[in-house]
This record gives sequence, structure tokens and C-alpha cells, in this order.
Amino acid sequence: MNKYNFSPGPAKLNNSVLDIVRSNILEYETQGVSILEISHRSPSFQNILDETKSNLQNLLAIPKNYKILFLQGGATFQNTFVANNINNSKTTTNLVTGTWGAKTYEDFIKIRKTNKILLNSSQIKNYLEIGDSESNQSTDFMHITSNETIEGIQIRNFNQIKEDLIIDSSSDIGSYSFNWKNVAYLYAGAQKNLGIPGVSISIMREDFIEENQNPTYLNLKKLIDKDSLLNTPPTFPIYVLKLVTDWMLEMGGTDYFENQSIENSAAVYSLLSKYNEYVQIPIDEYSRSRMNIVFNFKNLNHEELFIKKSLENDIIGIKGHRSIGGIRISLYNSIDKPSVQYLLDFMNSFFKGL
Repeated sequence: MNKYNFSPGPAKLNNSVLDIVRSNILEYETQGVSILEISHRSPSFQNILDETKSNLQNLLAIPKNYKILFLQGGATFQNTFVANNINNSKTTTNLVTGTWGAKTYEDFIKIRKTNKILLNSSQIKNYLEIGDSESNQSTDFMHITSNETIEGIQIRNFNQIKEDLIIDSSSDIGSYSFNWKNVAYLYAGAQKNLGIPGVSISIMREDFIEENQNPTYLNLKKLIDKDSLLNTPPTFPIYVLKLVTDWMLEMGGTDYFENQSIENSAAVYSLLSKYNEYVQIPIDEYSRSRMNIVFNFKNLNHEELFIKKSLENDIIGIKGHRSIGGIRISLYNSIDKPSVQYLLDFMNSFFKGL
């Protein structure tokens, strides 16, 4: 492959994972059928399911009193799913720091009464350190989006929040360690850091799971009781998830990817600061994402030229989201240092030529 893929998702997969996938497309482990064809009721798939859960437990240091569930679709479905599975006697608050948090709030409010706290990037540090000084309201669960891919805003120190958390971790899962002490429910689509589109991962504390009157396939307890096999799960995306987590553990687990993330993002931010006569980073330094680096050119002609030249140099996926424009460089777990160095060399050459 000759392209350098910095797309916000679906994202790059490591070549070693792609090689294994390719070898099993035609026949899976000498079984005479493709990995695309194996039954979700077969011993082979049960092994894949068990190994994938074990990998996640090891990779994310998941405590024993948590359950893992694989569902069809992506994280956006969870906005409806999780809101419907919170006990009606419990109160919720949505901490909104960007587009995806706002969309989650819009879905929550249709299903249950919920409060909203709206923060921009410059307010996050103060909120985490001293809380909401303007409100005396307490809440049972607070929903956060740990990384806003569109704006490039990240909350890594969410353990400072006192409430039990429901976390959309789609775009930074596996990229840093955290304490599960106040995490009630964490979910993520796989297609950014852990695999391909088609499966979402839900990890929840056992006391979050309660009986309710939801329809069968929106009922968390029924889905958990059947170990993700209440109906046909997305078998192939789960298989790729297994391969990606195999690879991540072989590389050194979350510690390795956290260090990689720190170094890669610091190198890009440093270069942008060097050329601040041409670009600006709209996000407060404390809240800047390590996963999605967002910046704007002060001259729109330079932005158009930058995108054009990046494509000519086999760099793809860096155009900012259509809602805000600009440039967005996504540095997910599969983006290695040689790829980042290639990007840095291109950017340095581009800026010097202006």
C-alpha cells in the first residue's frame, strides 16, 4: 500500500492484521469455509468471541465485575440503547464538549429527562478541577464523549469527575490508561482504534444491568444473558477486532499506544506551533486531542493548496469535517511513527515553501 491514511474513520489497519484477514477470507483455519461464512453458533466463532473478550479485558485492564457486550452498528446507536437501559429512578446529565456529545444529548432528551452542561475547550480544565460551581444539582450518571473527533477536543482526566460515568470512547479507546472506579458504562465503535465498521463494544459494571420492559433487542440484560448471541452478531467485524487486539497486546498493550500517542501528537503540535504565522489551533492546550489534531490556515488559499499537495504526496483523509472545515489529522492506534514522520516531512516542506 502506498497511501498514508490519516482518516478520522474508518481508519487504517496495521498491515499484519490485513495479512491475516486476507489469508482467512478464502478459508478459515483449514475448515473449508471462509471466515465470512462461519456460523455464529459454531465452536470456532465461540472461540473467537471468548478470545476477543479476554483480549479486551487484558488490554483495558477491565475489572472482574464488568461485562462485555458486542452489538451491531456503531456508537451512535448507543445514544438510544444506553438511554433506554438506565433505571428510570436514576438521574442523568450530559456533559457536552462537541458535536457528538451534543447529538447524544439530543437523543437522551427524547427518551428521558436529562440535564446538560455545555463546555468549550477553555472551560474543561477548570470544570474537572473544581466542578460546576453554578449548580448544586447532583446526578447519578454523567455521559461524556471522551474525544470529540470533529473539534479535536479530548477529556482524558475524567476520573476527576465525581459522578458515575457513561462514556463514548469510540475515538480514543485503547490509547491511554484510566481507572474504572467511576465508570459505569463505556462504549465504542470499533472502526477508529480497534477494527472495522459494523460492531460496537459495550463494557458495563454489573450493577448497571437491570431488568426492564424494553423490547428484546433493546434489552441490555437479555443481550448480556445470551453473551452477545441473542441474535446473529457481526461475526466478521468481531473477528477483526480480535486480530487488532491480538496485535495491540503483542506490541505492548495500552502503555505502548499511550506513549506512541503522546509522542506522535506532540511532534505534530510542535511543528504547527513553529509555523503559527500560517496556522492556528482553535483548541485550548489542556483539551487538545492526541487522536484528532484540528487546525486552520489563516489564508484559505493555503488550506486548499495544502489539501491538494497532500493528495499528490499520497496523504489522504486530512480534510476537516464538513461542518467546520479546516484540517484534521487523525493519529489512531494503527498510525505508526514512520507514517507520522512522513507527514511531518511533508508539512515542514510545505510551510517552508509558502
